[in-house]
Amino acid sequence: GDEDGANQAFIPAPGGFQGPRDGYIFQNGEKGVGYYKRGDDDDDDDDDEFAAEDELKSKRRKTSHETATTTTTTTTTPSETNKIDYDKMLAEIEHNNPDITKETTELSVKSVKKLVVQFERALNENTEKRVKFSTKPEKFLDSEVDLDNAIKNLQSLASAPSLFHVLIDTKCVPSLLSVLAHENEDICVDILELFRELFDPDASNEGEEDENRQAFQLLNCLRENDGIKMLVDCLMDRFFSKPKKKNEEQQQEEDLAIEETKRNAEETILQIVENAIEISGGTSEICEYFLNESNTRLKEYLLERVGKKQNTDGVKVQASELLSILTTGCDETVKVSMLLANDTFMDPIMMAIAPYKKKEPQDSEEREIVENLADALCALLQTKEGRETFFNLEGLELMLMCVKSKLFVRGSALKCLDFALTENELGCLKFIDAFGLKTIFSTFVGCFGGDEKKMKKIRKKYGNDYVDAECERTLSIIASLFQNINVSTNTDKYNRVVSKFVEDSFVKLDLLVESYVSYGKRVSKIEINENPQDSEEEQDIYLEKLDHGLSSLQNVAIIIAHLWATLDDAIQKRIFVDLENNEIDVSHARDVLRDRAKNIGDGGGEQLQKDKVDQLLTLVYSLYMPDEVRPGDE
Repeated sequence: GDEDGANQAFIPAPGGFQGPRDGYIFQNGEKGVGYYKRGDDDDDDDDDEFAAEDELKSKRRKTSHETATTTTTTTTTPSETNKIDYDKMLAEIEHNNPDITKETTELSVKSVKKLVVQFERALNENTEKRVKFSTKPEKFLDSEVDLDNAIKNLQSLASAPSLFHVLIDTKCVPSLLSVLAHENEDICVDILELFRELFDPDASNEGEEDENRQAFQLLNCLRENDGIKMLVDCLMDRFFSKPKKKNEEQQQEEDLAIEETKRNAEETILQIVENAIEISGGTSEICEYFLNESNTRLKEYLLERVGKKQNTDGVKVQASELLSILTTGCDETVKVSMLLANDTFMDPIMMAIAPYKKKEPQDSEEREIVENLADALCALLQTKEGRETFFNLEGLELMLMCVKSKLFVRGSALKCLDFALTENELGCLKFIDAFGLKTIFSTFVGCFGGDEKKMKKIRKKYGNDYVDAECERTLSIIASLFQNINVSTNTDKYNRVVSKFVEDSFVKLDLLVESYVSYGKRVSKIEINENPQDSEEEQDIYLEKLDHGLSSLQNVAIIIAHLWATLDDAIQKRIFVDLENNEIDVSHARDVLRDRAKNIGDGGGEQLQKDKVDQLLTLVYSLYMPDEVRPGDE
């Protein structure tokens, strides 16, 4: 009976838990499964199973911090610490919820609390033993294994985002973050994997709105506890390996394994950041938070990680992608005030692109890096300040060299030039002064009149999308030259662009009209197959036309209209004849321009929108002159 065993140190219970016993702890100890008598100094108060725990968390974090920052050996005894009876807490949870010990894939609030208690107990015991036996690793090895298992058990929570609030309610997040400073790198990696699983957007997006909200709340809890800063500090100080010097390149097999572990940890942390951005909706606010140096050192890390001195690997690809996501996600105010306050952000990106003007990327991963770097640069070029910085850093000259190289980087360079010249008259004038006309028209001829065998090789090597984008960017750049250069104040520069279509017996003008016919046929297929019923459907069709080359068709129409507006009889006659040979009237280009004017957005403000529309309508009127006889009608 209970009275007979009241003074026994151990009461066996081979059948499992039989209910709580005053003065005893139920556990699997040295004598087997059963009830072990409590020590005199154990706390029997179980009114709130997590209340006493909060006090010890603070003590443990302080102890852990002191252990990580000093080499002085400290010893403690159980009597010096107000210990929490984790076994009693677990026993009571199991007693109140008998189904919790059954094999099941479903989690509940109580079962998650049990996992939390197991983790807290394992962390507390490991911290104490590491302090007490700091010079005898074999003494704390078992507690390290227990902690490792406890962290991995928490990963099951990733499948139940609706229960994330338990981590917040039990104030477990600070304890989880404290493990980032753990001396055992494997334990640190475990906690990183846990955070990656918890913030996997695919898991929460598949659930209800409540699950998305709880994932977001857990992320906010992390931020409130400086968790994001701690993660990035861990990335910078613990796992980021600087490039080896030449005399250090020969590494032992053990060193290579360590490097691999570090790279995996880098990937995990970067994935956590990317998941956090997605959970937060990719807003400018969250992008600014990550890039702000007063919050994290992520900007410093990314710029260094994508640098030319770093070896190309999966981490570099991930870092370049994250740099592109964050830069693109920032609004104009953040870009100007934070990223373009000086040259220290744009310059490293251009320096990372520069080597590819002389070499081809080795594989698809390295190509992706080049494209991501270009996307980040283009995001900065969307601002006036970004374009000014670009030209001041001789970005124009660099991109022209990349285009001339005829290597993979040419596509990215054309994209950057396209962004740099958009609505930028001064940039267009500098482009001509830098002998950019020769480069861009050479590319134009290659795109629309080059050797077919060469084009097939390029398409096979880089893909159809690459070639199509190259043609589209080339036309956009030439259209920008016509649209942005004021013919009244810069007549000479404007005429130099016009002359390119006249030289060599109008060969480039003929190619221009051929491209107009080609793009027109692609777009017209959409017009024939679709019959819009309302404005929303009409907008969908317009977007589909853009996917089939409408933007390029419009740019060619703009170029044709500007050439027509010169009122040069030879140019007008050549355009008219080339179009007539393809059974197209000049009015077709006029309709294309009207369609473009109709769909100009107000992203730059109403006045800019009006100016763009007026400019296009002026071109429309120049294409149709009812009081004059058209060339060729005589």
